[in-house]
Amino acid sequence: MIGELDQSSSIGEWLEFIDHITSKEIELGLDRVRQVYKKLNIDQYFPIVMVAGTNGKGSTCAFLESIYHSSDYNVACYSSPHFFKFNERIRINKIPCLDEVIVDAFFKVNKARESIPLTYFEMTTLAAMLIFVENDIDIAIMEVGLGGRLDAVNVFDPEISIITSISIDHQEFLGSSIEKIFKEKSGIFRAHKNAIINFSCDEALIKKCKDDTKAIISKINADYYIEEENSKINFIGKKKSFLNLPLPGLNGKIQLQNLSGALRVVELMSKNFPVTQNALEKGIEETNITGRMQFIKKNPLIILDVAHNKESAESLNQFFKQQRLKGKVRCVFSLLKGKNTPDITNQFMDYVDEWYVSEIDSPRASKADEIISELIKQRKDIVSYEFNTTQEAFSKAYKNSDVDDNIIAFGSFFIVSEILEDISICQTQKIQ
Repeated sequence: MIGELDQSSSIGEWLEFIDHITSKEIELGLDRVRQVYKKLNIDQYFPIVMVAGTNGKGSTCAFLESIYHSSDYNVACYSSPHFFKFNERIRINKIPCLDEVIVDAFFKVNKARESIPLTYFEMTTLAAMLIFVENDIDIAIMEVGLGGRLDAVNVFDPEISIITSISIDHQEFLGSSIEKIFKEKSGIFRAHKNAIINFSCDEALIKKCKDDTKAIISKINADYYIEEENSKINFIGKKKSFLNLPLPGLNGKIQLQNLSGALRVVELMSKNFPVTQNALEKGIEETNITGRMQFIKKNPLIILDVAHNKESAESLNQFFKQQRLKGKVRCVFSLLKGKNTPDITNQFMDYVDEWYVSEIDSPRASKADEIISELIKQRKDIVSYEFNTTQEAFSKAYKNSDVDDNIIAFGSFFIVSEILEDISICQTQKIQ
């Protein structure tokens, strides 16, 4: 099969192939991907906004993509993972690229790499850039996959870099301290170019980052901030302010922080990429992203979220407690291997009445019985049920719920995608 793959092969065949080029799913380092990048002779003629962070990357990218699209720029966006189809990862003007476009890019990258082993993410990252340079885009928004310094996306040259947040996650790759993780993520900063720290951060870390990277750093609540006023928001920057903007439609207070970072990018890029008030308003209002505190139904209340680490779980917990109905709370939950269950579930233990634990469809899935054992360690009297699939877990939770009950489903991107795929239960992604 490997020798037969060409532009006539299906995207499914190509994805299966690139998944097996190397046995390592994650292999941080830029040497191999840089070699292939040079062989492709790609001319990056457009500015890149590079987005890293533990949480908030996807939402920040979505805000920027929507704002620049509303301004009639040809905007490209590369993000991961996808929910339903791989094509969601590579978008131009908010539209996922066609199979044949992606297959053609895979073919060219595979030909250029010769015998150089690349991971799935490295192959797809180079393919995305190849597609972008061939489509006359004005600006690209690129989400870092893991970390920053050694991530494949960092082989490109960003005009502006932004770190959305930092918390302990992926310790096996990034280190076990905030300081180490910050160093890895700030590896996307470039000397004498703008870099945004869009979260509260220790001043000593920022000073060291300035010294190490030589970047022009701006930080939230010092160089720019957002304020709410009469159901509107005002962005106050160093040289530009954007006033009387609508509140974002994305749920959760954290989205104001994500929007603040996106608007700082817009401010810094305004000389070459001006954005009108109308475009800003439209862009914010039309920003949409799957699986972030997403309402599925009002009665019973059903909320899906991709929260899979401590920080994102805390945000979900705060949001849910403001929305919950008076009835029982059922939680559909699962994790990938390597995650710290107590970090993610601790804040929910006091009020979740029943846990519906499944095994998600991934070779990296944690076993359902192992997750339940971890939950019992936190609270001995929990009520839990074990299921082979997420769809079965959600179906049972839904069947057991009255109109004033609540269902929250979280723990992984897979939880959200597997529930949304079950259209027999989730007939619509909008509130009913």
